[in-house]
Parts: sequence; structure tokens; C-alpha cells
Amino acid sequence: MQTKGAEGRRITASRRDFLAYLTVCPFCGEHVGPRFVTREHADVPPNPPYAASVKCPRCRELYEVLFS
Repeated sequence: MQTKGAEGRRITASRRDFLAYLTVCPFCGEHVGPRFVTREHADVPPNPPYAASVKCPRCRELYEVLFS
């Protein structure tokens, strides 16, 4: 199995869409939201958190959602 690089594990979404579970997993298409966050990344200003690590409930893949 070939693994994707870091860029393949990052998606960009608006914070509003993420909070409303309108963001989809890039691997299986499952709708994800704040319930599936494993870690928030709050080290870049101006509006932390600027990103969140997410674990998909269906396929169990880990990836990062960058907030636009």
C-alpha cells in the first residue's frame, strides 16, 4: 500500500462548514465535524484554532482540516 504525503492528508474548509458537518473526508466521503477532532492547532494567529486534526469515524483515516 502506498502512503500519501503530508499534502494528501490536508484539506481546506471554512470553519462554518466544519462546525455544520458539511466537510467530507477526502478518503471515503463521510461527513465530519467537531465531534471527530483529535487535536486543535492554535499556534498561528489571528483566529486560533487555525486547523484541526480529524479522525474519520468510517474509514479511521487521520488528516488535517485547515480553516479558510
